[in-house]
Amino acid sequence: MVTLQSAARIIAPAPGPEKQDLRRQTQPTDNPLGQKDLLEFSDQALFGVQTGQYIKKSRNQVLSDIDELSKNNRWDDLLSLYHPVDEKLPDLVAADMDRPVRLKVAFALGQAGRFDQAIQELTICVTAEPDHFMACASLAYTAYNSLWTAKNKKVFLAGKAKADRIGLAHEYFQKAQELRPDTVTNFYREGMLFAQIENKPKPGLAKFEQACANWEGLTDQEREQRHQEKKNYIKSLYRSASLLLLTGDSGKALDRISLCLKQDEPTNHISLAFKYFALGKVHFHLNRFDDARSALMFALQSNSKGQPNDFINELLARTCLALGQTDKALETIDQVPEKFRRPYYRWTEADVLCNAGRFDQARQILTRVAEKDARSRHKCLIRLSKIEYHLKNYDAAAAHAARACEFFTNNFGNPYLEGLFWQSLCTFNAGDRPKADQLLIQLEKSAGHYYPKLDQLRAMIRQPSSD
Repeated sequence: MVTLQSAARIIAPAPGPEKQDLRRQTQPTDNPLGQKDLLEFSDQALFGVQTGQYIKKSRNQVLSDIDELSKNNRWDDLLSLYHPVDEKLPDLVAADMDRPVRLKVAFALGQAGRFDQAIQELTICVTAEPDHFMACASLAYTAYNSLWTAKNKKVFLAGKAKADRIGLAHEYFQKAQELRPDTVTNFYREGMLFAQIENKPKPGLAKFEQACANWEGLTDQEREQRHQEKKNYIKSLYRSASLLLLTGDSGKALDRISLCLKQDEPTNHISLAFKYFALGKVHFHLNRFDDARSALMFALQSNSKGQPNDFINELLARTCLALGQTDKALETIDQVPEKFRRPYYRWTEADVLCNAGRFDQARQILTRVAEKDARSRHKCLIRLSKIEYHLKNYDAAAAHAARACEFFTNNFGNPYLEGLFWQSLCTFNAGDRPKADQLLIQLEKSAGHYYPKLDQLRAMIRQPSSD
């Protein structure tokens, strides 16, 4: 009777001595480090059921489903399947494997405009893993995105709730920056938070400059690996140029916007119209009016059909005025239909009309705009004051300036320096020196040591009387 062992020997006969020796000789070659360095596995590890393997497979399937739904922007379907995570995926929560899912669900909630719920999900993630970069960056971005949406009046956020949301965004932007100090995107976004949401240009500029420095400090290989961040580098250059101009550093602003144009040439992450408008604005502030006009004309030609271009026409009209081309300035103003002319556009229109000697028409426009403008009425009123001063109607000029001061102080809580200057000047010319001096004292207290033409105004009002 043939046994199983015998059959096995027939199929695979035992090696002879030479073969056994050969095996022994080749064994060290297969394991040059020796037996003690071989990886060891238990039978359970090799052949048994792995603890948690099925819950991991379930999580991976959920993440795959979420990615597929996200590709098609099916946010509502995604949320109906997997939100709230605690109710829809209790097994993942119990196994402490829920956080990757929460991150993706939170993003979907943000896309659906459900920011409070998104922040709740992300708060769970950062509480469990305080140094998780993606969780911190996502929480910062969601808070920032909710503020941006509120700025565009799509959701309501004000008062303490808005202040808390700003604080939350800053806290986690800075945490993300601490975890990855060479990032571009998180510095750019916090710069936007400072500059656009809080109207704080100085810290905003510092963040944009850091974002630029971080990208410029990367090697070519690192830039290739992180190519998605280049868009935010380009945007940081653009924003830096704007804020540098605001701080009076026109030369550096020109360097920044020129580099932005060069870096963005193949991609146009920022439209040509916006970039060449920014270039024209920098040239305007540098008193390079011919260069400004060329850039602004190109911006108009590059602007997409149907997109607003009033801001380009407004600056181009001012540039034409600076070049002494009043007729061209009028033509430029007329390119925008009246119903689309916002208050700032009307101010420039009035200035152009005044340069053309059409004071009555300018006065009518400014009066109409002042009646409706509840935000920047003082701008119209001070222009009306200047018109009346030019026409030697000093009482009317002083009255307009007084209204401008009252409006500004009531709405913004600070003295209106330009209004005080013109009220004092017009009051003096109207023959009331004591009142003009009182207004001058207010201006001196508010303006400190310097205000344009303050010395001349002081000398004029306080010169010894000829009586």
